[in-house]
Amino acid sequence: MAFKGTLREFKVPDILQLVSLQKKSGILTFNSQEGFITLIFEDGFIVGIDAFPKKLEMRVGNVFVKQEIISEEMLQRALAIQKRTNQKVGEILIGMGLIDEKTIPEVLRIQATQIVLSLFNWKKGEYNFKVMDYIDKELRLLTPIAVDNLIMEGVQMLDEWPLIKKVIPSENIVFEPVFLGSKKIALISEYDDEMQSKDSNTLYMTETEVNLLKHVNGRNTVQDIVELGLFTEYKIYKNLYNLFNKGLMKKKEKTEIQEIQEKKAFEDLEQDNASKLNRLSRAILALLVLTLLLTFFAPLRPFHSKNMLRKTSLYRSCLPLTPPAR
Repeated sequence: MAFKGTLREFKVPDILQLVSLQKKSGILTFNSQEGFITLIFEDGFIVGIDAFPKKLEMRVGNVFVKQEIISEEMLQRALAIQKRTNQKVGEILIGMGLIDEKTIPEVLRIQATQIVLSLFNWKKGEYNFKVMDYIDKELRLLTPIAVDNLIMEGVQMLDEWPLIKKVIPSENIVFEPVFLGSKKIALISEYDDEMQSKDSNTLYMTETEVNLLKHVNGRNTVQDIVELGLFTEYKIYKNLYNLFNKGLMKKKEKTEIQEIQEKKAFEDLEQDNASKLNRLSRAILALLVLTLLLTFFAPLRPFHSKNMLRKTSLYRSCLPLTPPAR
């Protein structure tokens, strides 16, 4: 079985569920102005994935750089080796002794999940599924990912995103931790929300919230935390939203110096734009004047001393009757 169509006919969750329920193996591609994404299925599970222009291996490499496991120079060296040997970047970094082999699968899973979830925001595009009897080992990049969990997370993301964006409207917002005083912290499961009201002197936090709070320091922007690759973008935004509502962090107020710097930067930008506009206006004016001059005087220029047209009666009839005064 092979099928294709547009995202106006079938939405991403419907397509994923169809392949999963029928336990198909093959290659599912999505193509739109957003980019190009390929999913490798084996028996209804996602076992491989890639994307363009943000390729999976580049995403994984950037995560290691952001987490300061490797440097940007080391990543570029690994990418250079990949071009020559066609090895996977992860394998190269492991071979160079820069990362532990155990860290690769989890980072791959998070970035792969992020790629799939990004599909849920696509409104237009085309899809194409090609059935394959056998999936080559080189295409199996991931520990098999169940599609049902991805669909649930994707649908939940679409429902909750507008609410989250009211608290975190920009990726450039900086949060800072709030002093807890004498309150205690107790760990709860990700889905246990009833504990929140049992004890007013205890703050109940999930493990995800605890891990994220370590990076809320008054310096990191939301995008900085996302780029660490600890969780998917949606999960990070959702848990930051929860931390804010629990009073464990607040938006960092801009200092007077920051406001002055931003105001000056804005004024400099306005001044620069005005300067460019003035230069452009002067250039246009000069071009206009030159055009007018050429329009009035250029017609006589072909009639130089060696031009035979000067000897015609038509040219002589155009000459003034009396020579101009000196």
